[in-house]
Amino acid sequence: MSQFQIGIDVSEHQDGLSLVQAAAEGIEYVIIRTTDGTYQDRTFSSHFEDAQRAGLPVEAYHYLRNPSEGTTIAEQVAAACAVMGDNIVPMWLDCETPAGLRLEHVREARDLFYAAGIPVAGIYTYPRYWRWRMLGAATAEFGAVWAADYGADRAGPPRELLDGRQWPGEIGKQAPVMWQYGSRGLVAGYEIDVNVRRLIST
Repeated sequence: MSQFQIGIDVSEHQDGLSLVQAAAEGIEYVIIRTTDGTYQDRTFSSHFEDAQRAGLPVEAYHYLRNPSEGTTIAEQVAAACAVMGDNIVPMWLDCETPAGLRLEHVREARDLFYAAGIPVAGIYTYPRYWRWRMLGAATAEFGAVWAADYGADRAGPPRELLDGRQWPGEIGKQAPVMWQYGSRGLVAGYEIDVNVRRLIST
């Protein structure tokens, strides 16, 4: 039987959002940005501490930049590790830069995070991005897939926004385990990215 968990992802753009309040409203996990390229998110630690107070499971994400944008993959991973510090949680590689990425960039980031002791959960991407930029390459080598597919992107309570929606199709020959289905979920007084994670119980 399939089960679902509703979560949000946050960055400094949601500075001040109470994850304690989010949990009280039914949010079940949070994914926190560490970095965009080498830019270090100034609220990772405060969001992480708030998530702990709220009792929410935490993962992280890094917006992966093409080295042509000015920073090497190694510099980006080092910046993300510095932000994370001792708060080691699974890392998602956000693959959506308009500059485009190559598989070798994603592989290098994955390998460097693992070498630093940080597990890589998988990749975040849009179906169209992966199909056009990566030519639909298999994604299994990077772990799981977190798909972004907003549809009409209406505003409203997170669970209501799922009504009538269909789970996204495969990306790189595997079905997503998590789906970012909107950017206007109403949570703790903010409009925010909302996600649903599919859990399979036996």
